[in-house]
Amino acid sequence: MKKLFAKDYKMKASEIWLLTVFGSTALIFAFFQLALWRASFSLYLNGSLAFSFCLYMVVFTLLYRKKTSDLFILGQSKYPNKKVSDQEANTLFARLEKIMTEKELYKNPDLKLNELSKETNISSHQLSQLLNDNLGKNFTTYVNEFRINEACKIMASSNRLTLESVGYEVGFNSKSTFFATFKKLTGTTPANHQQKIQIDNIAYSTDL
Repeated sequence: MKKLFAKDYKMKASEIWLLTVFGSTALIFAFFQLALWRASFSLYLNGSLAFSFCLYMVVFTLLYRKKTSDLFILGQSKYPNKKVSDQEANTLFARLEKIMTEKELYKNPDLKLNELSKETNISSHQLSQLLNDNLGKNFTTYVNEFRINEACKIMASSNRLTLESVGYEVGFNSKSTFFATFKKLTGTTPANHQQKIQIDNIAYSTDL
């Protein structure tokens, strides 16, 4: 409680919201309590007006405030710590990429953040923060990039797998998800990419 009145303390939105609700409740209670003591109709009316005013203010805040989630969070934010330093991030990313590549974890279609966390010995919270703050991407996008890169390698090789089989091979659990993700990350479809590889191979053979 003392920190709320500290000179340099800046109140959070949730604390302002809590104090407002508490103050409004106290104001309404005071009007009605006075009315009970003095049996005054005007005090009853003032209590009703105070209640209506507070109710409208609460509704107005919830309807027109762009962000309301922070009004109800009294604890720490999702990522209370500062962004991981570049040096530490590089070390963690090196470990993460090494394990992802060597163990081919991305080929598991049911891979979860907590599973990758255990494999890399990085806490789920820190891993999620690392991907979001340092790479600007979520866990799913990070894993899918490995899958698409591997798919491109398979398509460029002499392997004669169908495009659907390539998707399953690299960790996707459906053809539609593979095609949609491939288009999102590369800007082209798997079929067009494969066709381009074939054209490039023909052109290379002709030059020889």
